[in-house]
Amino acid sequence: MGNMEYSFVEPFQEMTWNGPIIFMHWKIDEENKVVDQITPNVERIFGYTPEDIITGNVPILSIIFEEDRDKFRAAMVQRIASQSPWESSYRIYAKNGDIRFIKSYTYLKQDNITSKISNFSFLFDQTEIKQEINMHISLEHQWATAIDSAREGVWDWDLEKNDVFFSKHWKSMLGYEEHELPNQLIEWRKRIHPLDVEKVNEVIEEHIRNDSVFFESEHRLRHSDGTYRWILDRGKAVKRDEYGVALRMIGTHVDITERKETEYQLQQRNKELEHLVDQVKELSITDPLTSLYNRRKMIDEIKKAQHQLEKNRQPFTIAILDLDYFKNINDQYGHTFGDIALQTFSNLLKRQIPSPNIVARWGGEEFMLLFHNKNGIETQRQLLSLQACCNDELLKYRMDSVKLSFSAGICEVTEHQSREVIIKNADQAMYLAKSLGRNQINLYKEGLPVV
Repeated sequence: MGNMEYSFVEPFQEMTWNGPIIFMHWKIDEENKVVDQITPNVERIFGYTPEDIITGNVPILSIIFEEDRDKFRAAMVQRIASQSPWESSYRIYAKNGDIRFIKSYTYLKQDNITSKISNFSFLFDQTEIKQEINMHISLEHQWATAIDSAREGVWDWDLEKNDVFFSKHWKSMLGYEEHELPNQLIEWRKRIHPLDVEKVNEVIEEHIRNDSVFFESEHRLRHSDGTYRWILDRGKAVKRDEYGVALRMIGTHVDITERKETEYQLQQRNKELEHLVDQVKELSITDPLTSLYNRRKMIDEIKKAQHQLEKNRQPFTIAILDLDYFKNINDQYGHTFGDIALQTFSNLLKRQIPSPNIVARWGGEEFMLLFHNKNGIETQRQLLSLQACCNDELLKYRMDSVKLSFSAGICEVTEHQSREVIIKNADQAMYLAKSLGRNQINLYKEGLPVV
């Protein structure tokens, strides 16, 4: 499954359970309307289980409001005959007896082998949008009375006259009594957050031009107390001219501020968790005493360098450094000062060995360095420069200077070798350097004596 396809699985599953759109697949079988698939959210929205519908225990036509059945049946027969998609608005009985107002969009597909027609319908419950469900109410005051009791704020915009109506709840959502806010479009526009104006205008103009089926926008509106409330604004043109330009639009406002605040808190929490994960990852590859990378990280970096060598012929070198007479420092000054000595040398490495080279504490008083695209001679020069920094001023115990030096072995890698062999060769070169009197830098060569 591709990444893009996978990313839609979880949202689609969530939509089929909790979303507002019911998807239904059905066909005509011996003049009966047979449903073989319907999304689970039908039970939450209308009360019927998917089994009620699919088994035929509840025939689809039986739940359509009596006065709407003939119109629905006629539209269905006509569209199936012409094999063209259609949309319908009608009423149905929910399982609890309530009448719900539905808009459906149906698409048809003919099977090339059986010639049977499959129908794919998307059902929207529009009961809450009172101005759209009053299909048989012509008096404007009856419509206004109904929407005043709706949970959503309702607006009605006559673009021909540039008149607008805001319901009582629309105004109260922004902290106003009905008489305190005139029914003028400017009262809405001037309250849009400055950062949202361009986006809102864009989606409105798109729907006015008939380039979208619905108008939908999430934006902020200024409340009477000066704060901003997040609003989900949805609407649709209910009248268009012969060119498709909207002449009248009706829609709703829903206050989603609480949801937005929750989303923001979740985003912040996710950022905190991501930061914690990064910290845990960093701790897993970091030596706690010196803050250098640890052995695990260095092994991973050697693997990457081997891959680059095989892919791009990019050579690399590793060097193992061992602090000289470190046991004497611990014995003479104590382990706490020994830790200070390790930290002091680690800080020197950080300053002198810049990225993208890798510096790690290999264990105890041993350190490993990885140099990308460098040969052994170049690495040796850099370590000589590092050696010169180990002067009498580097480490002091009270007023006394403490000698800090290192012995190093270098292994240059120009062809495929196992990680174990690379480390073994550098280790062998380092022990030879210690045997030669310490404070030495030795480059591994074939045939080097084993110490």
